[in-house]
Amino acid sequence: MKEMLKQFIILPYSPHMTTGKIASQVCHASFMALEQVRKNLSDSQGYMVDEDHLITEWKNTGMCVITLGCSTSQQLLGIAEYFKQWKIIHHLYIDEGMTEIEMGTPTALATGIIKPDQQWMLSHLKLFNREPQEELYYKTIFGNKRARRNQ
Repeated sequence: MKEMLKQFIILPYSPHMTTGKIASQVCHASFMALEQVRKNLSDSQGYMVDEDHLITEWKNTGMCVITLGCSTSQQLLGIAEYFKQWKIIHHLYIDEGMTEIEMGTPTALATGIIKPDQQWMLSHLKLFNREPQEELYYKTIFGNKRARRNQ
């Protein structure tokens, strides 16, 4: 089976975001990263990209998107710096503070389309799974009341 082109989205577990907030942050970051792919950054910033050809191939092979998690917004900033050093097209979405997150907080990081030979750079991150973090969050706020209710 041919290895796939993928877009990666990285979300921090902290600060805590509702499911709807996470969905909107993923959409914002993904869209903006794909816009950067289309801007032909290879001329001005030395990014390695095949522009529209890469997006077209990605669309035609299922538009694979993988969502990964990191601990905090600060770690997200570090990963964005790492992408910059490796010239990986990306977009770090900074929240505007209109709903539940403080203005200026990094909430999602999306790559452009990543070729199979570049995907090793993300192998240290695990798939995003908020459930263990969410349970810890609710235990902190409500004690074991919620845990007992679910049994």
